[in-house]
Amino acid sequence: VIQSSYQDLEYLVPCGSFLGLFDERPIKRTRTDGPRVFEFDDSESTCNSIRHLTLTAISSGTMPAVDVLRVVVDAVRNIHDASAVLDIGFRSLFEIYQKRLSFHCANRYTTGVVGGTFGEEYLILTKLFELHRPRTWVAAVRLVSMVTKSAIGIMYGGTTPGEAPSLSTGTHAASLSEISGINFLPEAVCRETIRVVWRLLLDSAATERQPASVLGSARRTRWQIRFDATLELFDCFVGRSGQCLGRPLVSYYTVARELDPGAAVAESGLLTDEMQAIVDLCFARKRRLGRILLPPDGSWPLISHASRAHTVKHVYDQPAYALVRDSLTFEETERGPSANKYVADLLYQRAPTDEIFAAIRNHRITKKKAMAAVANDSYVPNRVPGSVAVEESVDAEKHEVAQLLLEAMAQRIEQTVRYIQRQCDFETLLNERKLNDNSDASMIVPRNIQYWEHMNEIADQLYYFVLFDAIPYKAVHERLYSLVFPKDSDIQAGGSMRRRDNSYIWLLLQLFHIEKVAAGPIRADLAGDEDMLDQLMQMYNEQQIVSKDAFYVRDLALQAAMSHQQEKISDNQGVKFRHPRMAVAMPFAAVVFRLRQEFGRWFREERPELLAGDTVCRAMKTAAVSQFRQYAVPNALYTFLVPPREAIGQLPSGPLTTYQQGGRISTLLLDNINVGGKHRLLQLVYKMMLAHEMGPQFQVDGRPPAARDGITCVSPHVVDTVYRLLYNAPYSNELMMKEVLEKLRRCDEAMVRGGVARLAAPTLRWLYTVYQLMNCRLLRFFKYYAHASHLVHHLRHSLVHVTHRQLYGSLECFALCLVNLQHDVGFLQALLDPGYHGVSLEPVRPEARPVRYSKPAVAWFACAMLARNAAVVIARIVAMRGLGDAPGLVLEDCLASLPLQPLPWAPAVLRFLPRPVRAYYARASSAEPVVAAADVRRLIDARPEHRALVDAGAAPGSEAALVALYADARHRPLFLLTLWELLLESPRPVIPVVRRVLLAFPPSQMSACTAALVDYIAAAVDDVGLGTVGPLLDSLMFTFRFVQHEHVVFGLVRGVHDLRGDTARLALVRHVLLGSVEFVARLAEWQRLDFQGRYWADVDHWRKQEAYLARFPEYFEYEAQLVKDGVAVDPPPALPLPIYYETAMVRLLPVLEFALGRLIEAEDRSLLCDVLDRLGILYRLHQVPLTTLMNTLFVFFDAPALHDPTVMRSLALSLLDMTQQSFTPEFTRFVAGGDWSVDAGYVCRMLARISRAIARHLRRPEKDALPESHYREIPNPILLVLTECVVELLTWWCLHQAPASEARLLARPESEAEFRAEEAARTKRAAAWPVARLWLDIAMDPAAHPPPSGATYIHSTGLLANVLPDELMAFPFVQHLTNIVLEEPVLKTISRPKRYFSFVEFALPATFAQPSPLFAATAVFNSYEQNRARHMVNRPNTYLTLLHSILHYGGIGTFNTLAEVIRGLVASGQLCSDIQLLYLCATVGPILYRLKDHELLYVQILGDLVSAMAQVCPHIESLDIDTSTDAVEQVMDFFCFVKDQFDPGRSAWRSIAPHIAALPSLLRYQLQSIVDQ
Repeated sequence: VIQSSYQDLEYLVPCGSFLGLFDERPIKRTRTDGPRVFEFDDSESTCNSIRHLTLTAISSGTMPAVDVLRVVVDAVRNIHDASAVLDIGFRSLFEIYQKRLSFHCANRYTTGVVGGTFGEEYLILTKLFELHRPRTWVAAVRLVSMVTKSAIGIMYGGTTPGEAPSLSTGTHAASLSEISGINFLPEAVCRETIRVVWRLLLDSAATERQPASVLGSARRTRWQIRFDATLELFDCFVGRSGQCLGRPLVSYYTVARELDPGAAVAESGLLTDEMQAIVDLCFARKRRLGRILLPPDGSWPLISHASRAHTVKHVYDQPAYALVRDSLTFEETERGPSANKYVADLLYQRAPTDEIFAAIRNHRITKKKAMAAVANDSYVPNRVPGSVAVEESVDAEKHEVAQLLLEAMAQRIEQTVRYIQRQCDFETLLNERKLNDNSDASMIVPRNIQYWEHMNEIADQLYYFVLFDAIPYKAVHERLYSLVFPKDSDIQAGGSMRRRDNSYIWLLLQLFHIEKVAAGPIRADLAGDEDMLDQLMQMYNEQQIVSKDAFYVRDLALQAAMSHQQEKISDNQGVKFRHPRMAVAMPFAAVVFRLRQEFGRWFREERPELLAGDTVCRAMKTAAVSQFRQYAVPNALYTFLVPPREAIGQLPSGPLTTYQQGGRISTLLLDNINVGGKHRLLQLVYKMMLAHEMGPQFQVDGRPPAARDGITCVSPHVVDTVYRLLYNAPYSNELMMKEVLEKLRRCDEAMVRGGVARLAAPTLRWLYTVYQLMNCRLLRFFKYYAHASHLVHHLRHSLVHVTHRQLYGSLECFALCLVNLQHDVGFLQALLDPGYHGVSLEPVRPEARPVRYSKPAVAWFACAMLARNAAVVIARIVAMRGLGDAPGLVLEDCLASLPLQPLPWAPAVLRFLPRPVRAYYARASSAEPVVAAADVRRLIDARPEHRALVDAGAAPGSEAALVALYADARHRPLFLLTLWELLLESPRPVIPVVRRVLLAFPPSQMSACTAALVDYIAAAVDDVGLGTVGPLLDSLMFTFRFVQHEHVVFGLVRGVHDLRGDTARLALVRHVLLGSVEFVARLAEWQRLDFQGRYWADVDHWRKQEAYLARFPEYFEYEAQLVKDGVAVDPPPALPLPIYYETAMVRLLPVLEFALGRLIEAEDRSLLCDVLDRLGILYRLHQVPLTTLMNTLFVFFDAPALHDPTVMRSLALSLLDMTQQSFTPEFTRFVAGGDWSVDAGYVCRMLARISRAIARHLRRPEKDALPESHYREIPNPILLVLTECVVELLTWWCLHQAPASEARLLARPESEAEFRAEEAARTKRAAAWPVARLWLDIAMDPAAHPPPSGATYIHSTGLLANVLPDELMAFPFVQHLTNIVLEEPVLKTISRPKRYFSFVEFALPATFAQPSPLFAATAVFNSYEQNRARHMVNRPNTYLTLLHSILHYGGIGTFNTLAEVIRGLVASGQLCSDIQLLYLCATVGPILYRLKDHELLYVQILGDLVSAMAQVCPHIESLDIDTSTDAVEQVMDFFCFVKDQFDPGRSAWRSIAPHIAALPSLLRYQLQSIVDQ
């Protein structure tokens, strides 16, 4: 009856209406009950009817199968828990799902099957689980288990739990050699099922938390039944059924991840003991995995401008690793970095503000992703307190940034103050204090004033952050007060004097000069309860001002603060009663009053002594006055620089370049006035002198600023003041520099619209002034500027369209120097970044701009010299930094975008280029042939108008014909050749004619035209003779100025011709640089004037510059001889521009740097030494000589020419000013001509020096010869130490190669095969370098690492190894992995056997909550510092720490070496233990997130690790059908993690599948469960 009713309903009612029958409720039975009115007594027919109707509805297609099943499952779920119909419904569901399995199996290879996947249908069953219906729960769990087993049986044929495993039989047996991708129950479906069941079970445990009685209640019993059924289901998922093992659907790692509910639940106490035990087990498994996925110590410091870009995105911040990082203990997570540490590192290293905010932004982004990943992976029920997520607002983000900056600044301030306290004697009191004396002696200055530069630097940083609202002043005040009186401590106001220091008050006083601070919190406090004023007095240390090392600038800070805010203090007479501690400070208030009066009197009397600051005491007096007089000192200094009275001076450029004469302010004074004074003074200079397109502005008698008649330029002393202020206050004055750069960019864009003609004369003068300032004084500033790589965009159009030759000469020189400064792949990115639109003027938190690489339509450089120089710089960047941090960047596009024409290179140059660059240029066309002399003579004969160049009586119209002829760009290179041929006959040219032709040439093409002339001369020098060629070439360069000296040098050594053995070109190089009479005279005059390398301290620099230019004046439009002869210049020269720093010597220097590389390639040691010895004095003008020396040694460290002690000494002495560097005594002795040996002591001292710098230890005041930190070439102390160490080590490498260099001089490789053979030989020689071996031994010896920063020594090694060429340290250190794996006994052991886990067995009372013992090699994967603290240090752990330090700082080259080492270990067949296998996984685990971007290498390493597992398994006796080992279990979890977080893709797994076939059967099942997904 029921069956027929269902069949009738099939046709009568819509699909699903029959489910109303399930609403029948059973009649309650009692003993007296009679027969039931309605009863399903034919359950079999009912099941058949339900199944038939459901399947018919699915097959009819009127409703998707998923929707039909959802309706059916919903109906079954709604059946009453005690209903007899419930069993019928579940049995029907099971039969329906069996039919669906058969259907999907039959159509598994058919595309476009309607109805969805079986996984989607399977997930519908999870709706059957109900919290408070135990019968429904248990039935649902068992139904899911039965359906799961059926699916496994169909997929893998006989490998369901309880049956013998098989890889070949079955309806759907997946082959390991070809992964089909057909999986009825994918991992995502199973994980969702596990997650739903477990979290519902967790919620039910929370509602039934305590049993009703000791024996347990019925509810507890029902929950226990549900719990046991759930564990059976989990066993089914992992392939367990009792004692039998089969194919798993999910891995143990996946189950462990899904069963961990997260910290919120774990800490809330909601879990029952049974669930807590399983969660603890999963947590422990994740912790063991975390120990191999994270390095033993990851506290790698972030080194500004040394660390590659990827180092900012730390492994600990990656979302994938956050899932296992949270399972580690606090001691283990301490081994990672923090945002606070990164910010503190960058502040200590004087990193630019944009870099600091970029690091914070990157940290916040990755942190958000990691938190989202953890939150998504955790279950936080609503009833858990504090589980509601709070969305981050803008204010919260700003507060977080402020806290990061404040804590980092507080750390630095406290460290610096403690350092100063250790260096000074504040205990010994001074006798005979002369407080009432007005002499200089009354200005007390300590012995070691050098330390105060650290405080000035901190004040500049703090001023910037408060000025631009990055940190609120009140937070700074409270934090500094807490350094003296920590919160929650027993130190009272009258407590320890040692914590008090007037430096804290001095820092706060700097902030008083910010107007919004003085008008805001300071005014409010003084008008209120004066809490902050009272705290200032509590911090005051009255002992310092009367001690042996008293310093009035610091120790009068409290008195200065009172004086500065005197007008805002209410009731001045009663303040001493309100604050009793004022009594200890009042005796010295008279000093402040006396200094104020003295400064005012001297200023009124116009006495320059105090403002010039020519002595320490006078400079400190003015600095002290600047603390308590708002703007008085900067205003007075500006008046001193630009006095109101008119006194006009003239610059060397001529009568049109005049300036207002004024005073010169000493560097010492500018360094020590308060930060607000520096900021104010630079604002005045910029606004009045450098910001207006109308020229310098003057304000007289209160009238608005205006130009002054007869004054067109800025005073040289004003320009000097600008760069000094930028160097000693780079943070607070950075915004002004950004504004200047933005104006340069706008002027550059104006060049496209109309060239120089669109710019007024004041703008041209401004441009030339700024270009000189940047080129000759601010290159050190720009080298470490956050936007240095993109500054080339500010010059791009000007380099093409500028026609003013004087301006172009400065621009070309600046472009050469600016490109030479580049050191990072950011420069390559800038070349392919057409969307760049200037530096953001936002002072705080600039947003990152996504870069879209695009090859520019127009070449970057029309000048051949600039293009070749840029190509060499790109090659250096690729060699030193690699391209791993610029995914998507195409190197060929960068190189192709540089020149207008392809750049051929000689084999001697290609030899030292990195492979990618060499491969590109190897395809370039060969050098163009030199024009023959006969062709030039035929041209002269064919065009008789050429005679007008040397014959004033030539036919009329010849001049116009020549101008028209050479207006064609194709003919321009021939003009100088024809002029040369004519001058060989008649050495006196007709200058007006030559000048008119040359003036029509674009300035950007003169270097190419000169290069063509040089090639022509070199080809004829053997025939004509150097005695004839040399004087004529000198006349062209120095007498007539038709060609520039630097262009001639470039043409000779530009890299087109192989200089090895080219005697003609080398002879010309010797003549041009060493033999030219005119140039030798200029060089001698330069040497006589003795220009100093410390230009900021050279008070006579301007006098020397004027003297040099008076003897050798500058000419830019070929009018030199006409002016000397007194002949009228027609057309007249362009507008003369003011010369402040630039000369021909300055313009020669960047070309000389380019020539240095080519001379090294030429392998003429004699010429190289002579050039270095004679021209080394010019490197005093070089802004970055130490970096240039390091770059030269890095690129040419294997050049035979450098493997000579004489050459190395000449190179060091020429480029380095040894008084400005702090090299080791051994290196200094070698440079001076002594011997040099390297031993363990030398390596230990160098390692300790780098480690101390990385640990942010401040150096003790050294010899007075060293310059101030902010004026040094490298202000970053860590980068400075690294650079000096690299120079020393590369020098020693070159000396070590000396015995074999003579033979290599004879071998001149020219082909790619020869280049590669030379590289292979170099790698072998590097592997035998004794210094690398010695360094590795010391780094691996814990006894050589003094506590407490042992890991710092290891990270120092990793950092140095990646600053040196990879062949010298990084590669040998990575290759040492083979020795560690094969030779260390602890890695050769087999870990403890362990049966495969069963959830059901674990829940049994006999095994419940038994701890899992650790295996013997646990210390290998522990935290390095933890091992040191517990005296458990071992070589494998130490090496793993070192290896990951190298990999962290390294690039793709170190990854390739690691892959080769792993492959070599597998190929050797010597791997014999699972600990060795686990150790190899630990070498790869922390770099998975970076390997993912290099697919081929990634897949190779994964395949080799699987092969290593297959090689190791036969050596493990305990590895059988149901037993594994601890290490193998972790290895399997490692592969599951790889698949889960860094899936390489199906094609990758296909390539790895053959390696899986060699594994034992059970490991094959587990790995295939990963692969099948």
